[in-house]
Amino acid sequence: MKIGRQILLISFFEGAAVMATELCGSKLLSPYYGSSLYVWAAVIAVSLGSLAAGYFYGGQLSLKANKTKLLFTILLVAALYMGIMPYLSNVFGSVAVSLSLLSAVAFSSVLLLVVPMFLMGAASPLIISIQTQHTSDSGKMSGLVYSISTLGGIISTFISGFYLIPTFGIHVTLIVFAGLLAGSLLLLAQKKNNFKVLTVLSVLLISGFSLKIPTKNCIYQSDGMLGKINVIDDTIRSATNPSVIRKLLVNNVVQTEMNVSSQNSVTRYIHLLDTNIKTTTSNENALVLGLGGGLTSNMFNNKGYKVDGVELDARIISVAKKYFFLSPSVNAIEEDARRYINLCDKKYKLILIDVFKSEEQPAHVITLESLQKIKSCLTDSAMLMINWHGYLSEEKGKGTAILLNTLKAAGFKYKLCAVTNKEDERNIVIAASLHTIPELNYEINERVSATEIVNTDTKPVLEKYNALANQTWRKNYILYYYSSN
Repeated sequence: MKIGRQILLISFFEGAAVMATELCGSKLLSPYYGSSLYVWAAVIAVSLGSLAAGYFYGGQLSLKANKTKLLFTILLVAALYMGIMPYLSNVFGSVAVSLSLLSAVAFSSVLLLVVPMFLMGAASPLIISIQTQHTSDSGKMSGLVYSISTLGGIISTFISGFYLIPTFGIHVTLIVFAGLLAGSLLLLAQKKNNFKVLTVLSVLLISGFSLKIPTKNCIYQSDGMLGKINVIDDTIRSATNPSVIRKLLVNNVVQTEMNVSSQNSVTRYIHLLDTNIKTTTSNENALVLGLGGGLTSNMFNNKGYKVDGVELDARIISVAKKYFFLSPSVNAIEEDARRYINLCDKKYKLILIDVFKSEEQPAHVITLESLQKIKSCLTDSAMLMINWHGYLSEEKGKGTAILLNTLKAAGFKYKLCAVTNKEDERNIVIAASLHTIPELNYEINERVSATEIVNTDTKPVLEKYNALANQTWRKNYILYYYSSN
């Protein structure tokens, strides 16, 4: 049966659905496993492997007589599977607790992506075969089909990343592209099969409205390419004075905790900073790279500093202002921290690097070259402070050792502060200066893993050597989170 060039429209929507599935798949994984290089590597590897297997299988199917019916069936099943992907992600919490992080990421990627990617990969060879009348046309038709499919993927990536996911969320994005893919199959369907397409479209529509699983006590939620953001209010009961603790979560990991009544942080990390930063009477400048809920910026502002807070995600700036009482005196800047550093022509008495996104530390912000540029932004006797995970020893401490080597290579002296000696339960504040550092509160002198490696722009190794610490941190966090909820 010759379908005609209308079938190329199906190829376009198949390519669009492929990229929407891959992007949304990675975003469904990130609340449980983060969005590190390892997560993206798993998503890309599983996607490519599934597509490759699908191409091969589609080539075998193209030898059969009922190619149009086969194409109709496999794409209809792929569209239906896209619609249930958010439901499948509900099992990730138990998987994350029961397996090692890398095993859990691999398993979850396979569960989410293999079926739809395999089926959509099988579609292109079938479309080429259906469209090819003569053997001599096969090369030309292959190029046309794959270029149209790729064009669909490019457009889908932009629409999903810049509009649908941030505006409507992951589930709606999947439903939209699954619906377009299923709807395009009406071009293939005979009258008796129209009912199947309409049934799948109805299931997708119902699924789109039915899966709205609210986070407990959530007052704000947003999906986006930079992660899932929640603001939740937890009531802490006590016999005398119940209080509401407001939390900012990125990918299900708490970034900021605030007592709503006092508008003050309840974390030991902020206390650690507060006790080591003196009040200024000369209205000096402070820079916070990584705004979060804005409590550190507010604290610096209350100590007399004129504060610039740099944050990559515009949603977090909005949340800090609306839900965490960010002071109007704080100059909130939507920008990548490294780009801001590179373009900075301002002098600061105090700079705080707090660029954690979940458990990840963007390595490009703390390379040798970046720290050398930061030096030019510091006034005389200024202090650079870095928020860091709690690991110093053995293999988990290698990332910390590399950061300290990089600070030293850039010309900084440093001291470490922490409120506990339990590595799994703490943040470390690294206080660095170009001059002698005065005695600090909560100083620690623990042994750090031995290595001579330095993190540079040309060899950004920090993510690799921080991987074990990050995996351990997230594993402990997930165990705590799921055991208490």
